[in-house]
Amino acid sequence: MNKDRSFVNTTLLKLLNEQTDLTGTQIDLIDGFLFMLQKLKRHKQIRMIDSTTIHPRFWRSHNRAFGYKLKTKANKGEFQFLYEFYVKVALLEGFVDVNEQTIYLTEKGRIFLLSNKEDQLDLLFQYIWG
Repeated sequence: MNKDRSFVNTTLLKLLNEQTDLTGTQIDLIDGFLFMLQKLKRHKQIRMIDSTTIHPRFWRSHNRAFGYKLKTKANKGEFQFLYEFYVKVALLEGFVDVNEQTIYLTEKGRIFLLSNKEDQLDLLFQYIWG
């Protein structure tokens, strides 16, 4: 299945490469995506600043959970590509929906959270390499 990769930026690929710990069990790409979906599930809905951008406060807990230290404006910009990737994939797959200025998890998103991690990771890789 070919996924639309037109929104995957080389800066995102560079960032993912830098954040990957080949000796650990945490895979930031899928763990961060699942973190986003789990947080939406827990909070029911999250405020948006436009139709595809979750309010920056939402991402602060994500950054703390994954130990990301955002010290420079350039560094923040790199992570913005990651956040946009997560939201776009979630929207395209129907895992989330946007209602006016809020985003919420759909039933399809809840089902995705129950699937095995390999299948979840495979889906994200399809958008990157597909």
